[in-house]
Amino acid sequence: MSVQPVAHGSITPMQSQALTLVTKQKSKKKQSARADAVRIARAKISRRGSLSKQRQALKG
Repeated sequence: MSVQPVAHGSITPMQSQALTLVTKQKSKKKQSARADAVRIARAKISRRGSLSKQRQALKG
């Protein structure tokens, strides 16, 4: 049976870091839902303005 070198450390800290990463990603998703909604709303407004300018150019 081989012994793991001290320099490599144990596996458990890596597992706890992975759990922390997953928790942070979950909290990020809650924040980014609002950011996505804002981004989508701004895109709609921008598109609406662009289309109205295009219609004006076709009329005039």
